[in-house]
Formats: sequence, structure tokens, C-alpha cells
Amino acid sequence: MQEIYYIREIEQLKVISDPLRIKIMWELIDEAKTGKMLADILEVPAPKIHYHLKEMERVRLLTVERTEEKNGIIQKFYRPVAKSFSIEEILPDQRHAVKDELSDALKENILVSLDKTKSMIRKLDPEVLSHTDSPLKFGYSHLKLSPEQLKQLHEMSKEISELISEFKKNETEDGEMYHYLMLSFPLKETPYPEEGMD
Repeated sequence: MQEIYYIREIEQLKVISDPLRIKIMWELIDEAKTGKMLADILEVPAPKIHYHLKEMERVRLLTVERTEEKNGIIQKFYRPVAKSFSIEEILPDQRHAVKDELSDALKENILVSLDKTKSMIRKLDPEVLSHTDSPLKFGYSHLKLSPEQLKQLHEMSKEISELISEFKKNETEDGEMYHYLMLSFPLKETPYPEEGMD
């Protein structure tokens, strides 16, 4: 499996721009699964899941990792072609053609990642949270940024992402597993106006 796959075709962009397909991708990143397994996990009818799997396989976003025979039926186990996908090489006019669908898909991607983060936080060992030198680090802020400041943050985020990718390539067996999440987006209004009131 590749680390990152750059989506370059408008047809791939159209296919991936579906919230359910985003959920399917998330379920397949860590472990190959069959359509039946996905249907049970996502609580979606199996025929609908199979349709979406076929569409993603058709445009080369998914692949069949292996097959197994069970009760005379060949089961296909699917995996994404990469651990992550990028649309940065798609031209602006191509993005505009599926603007609404892409927006919904990106929102769903963020929401699924937040759900998975919440799930992992709930399972944290209490010991991780009970010490002043806890390895748990988090930040939360709303702030007004100038174009130059935003550019600086984007450059720093890119450096951190590249560093994480490098670390992943050189993982050691004795290392400790960590979860890392970065998220920022522009707001049209102050989310909690009362925060600034006395």
C-alpha cells in the first residue's frame, strides 16, 4: 500500500466525493474487509456497500488484497491503494465541477477522523492522564490570522506532516504508538461570542 495517492482524474474525484465512500475508506485503512463485514460495521445494506466498492475499484482507488472461499462463495477483501489521498494536483476548475459533493466528502472525512479520535480517547489508560508530564498533548484555539500568518502555519503543518511520514517509514518495534490529529479551518463568525463578554 502506498503512503499517499494523488488523485488526478475528475472521474476519481467524482467517485470519492461521497460521504459513505469516505466511511468505507476509513474502515479499510487498517485492515482489509469484505463487503459483508463493512455492511455490518456501517449498518448499511450489503448490496449498497458492494455497489460502492465496485465503483471505487473501477477507478483504481480500492484493490482486492486477497480472496477467501467460504461455504462455496469467494469473498473479496478490499484495501485502499494508499493510506491517504490528496486532491492537491486536481485543477481548480475540476474541483469546481464537483464542489458540493467534494465539500460534503471532506466534511465527512473530518467528522469520521474526529469520531475515531474520540473513540481512542475514551479507551485511554487513566495513567496517561493522571501525571503532570503526561504524553497527552492537545491545543484548542480560535484566532484571527493575517494571510502571512496563515501561510506560516500551513508551512509548519506541512513540515510536521512530512516529519510524521518520515517517522512512519522508520518505525521501530520497541516504539510506543501515538495518535496525531491536526485540524484548522476558517470561520465566518466567532463560534462562541460570549467568550469575549464579561
